[in-house]
Amino acid sequence: MANQNIRTPKFFTDLISFHRGRDSAIGAVTATHAGNTFVGLPSNKTIADLCDLKPLNLVTFDTSADTDGHVLCTFVFNTSSHKQNYIAILNHNLATAVGKIRIFAGDESTDVTALDGANADTADINWGSITNAEAVNADTRTAHSDNKSIVIEPATDGTTIITFDEQDLRYWAIQFEGNTTNTGNAVNGTWGGTDLTVGGIMIGESFEMPHSPDMQLTRSIEYDKVKMQESVGGQRYASVGNLGRTASSTSKSPFTLATNAQKVYGGRISYDFNFSFLSSSDVLPLESYSYIYSDDTVVSDIWNITDGPTRPFIFCIDKDTAADGAESDFMFARFGQNSLSLNQVANDVYNVSLRIEEEF
Repeated sequence: MANQNIRTPKFFTDLISFHRGRDSAIGAVTATHAGNTFVGLPSNKTIADLCDLKPLNLVTFDTSADTDGHVLCTFVFNTSSHKQNYIAILNHNLATAVGKIRIFAGDESTDVTALDGANADTADINWGSITNAEAVNADTRTAHSDNKSIVIEPATDGTTIITFDEQDLRYWAIQFEGNTTNTGNAVNGTWGGTDLTVGGIMIGESFEMPHSPDMQLTRSIEYDKVKMQESVGGQRYASVGNLGRTASSTSKSPFTLATNAQKVYGGRISYDFNFSFLSSSDVLPLESYSYIYSDDTVVSDIWNITDGPTRPFIFCIDKDTAADGAESDFMFARFGQNSLSLNQVANDVYNVSLRIEEEF
């Protein structure tokens, strides 16, 4: 959207980090098998490096040596009641490495353990019949001929988000594979000779606000990591800890397409806005004695999954944004507030104020 005009915001919160933050260390990368079928984690990294919501903490896979290898990441939620409708891959170099993403899922552990999703069950999820869409950098999306998996071919390095019809599956797999020789949804492709790098993986349920925020809102660009000092003679000096997003030819902050620091807009973006006249059913869960998975509310789907300002999320200023070059409408962010105030202004009607701050 031109000029980053705010419409109806959308939040993408992460179930993987939520589980890990609540003492359930889900996730694994399949170790190297005989014949180099799978490419495992490097010795200096763990699965936590892919799930830490720190996109600049890159994990490098040795795909230049194993050009026909596959990187298989599996995630197991502690219940099949959680909802999922998006997957995001942060700070990847799939275009340079000539790779693609294959996604498959199921309701049994064996559904996600085999190469190319061979053991997945279309009775759980049939990728040929569910609706999927590009949110960011997921230009080509093709269901495999057996409908057990879907393949995404990002057009550029950076961050990719794919959305799909809501699911409630416990077992998920994200496989990175080469895209040379066999392109599209074909298996057994090869890498282009550059090692694959990935900054993070997110799986979860997105939440759209019921309507746009009040007209009077504030969008700020803050240089909060710049500290000013002044000499006795009145000369001022700046001490710079961080200027904002970063970018290079090998790594970049989420939703940045630049390849060097001179092409990056500096500062930390923040939003202060108020949502008026929200129905209580859009704000509060039906009950609070135990988490209700079917509730779609601000508290259930945003505030609780992030534990307030504890964990970052992906924020989009327009729920309908989905196109090439959509990165400007997205932000890797976290809440800039420790409490969520819900002000009742009428019977079962609330006003909610939110502060969203960009995460470097």
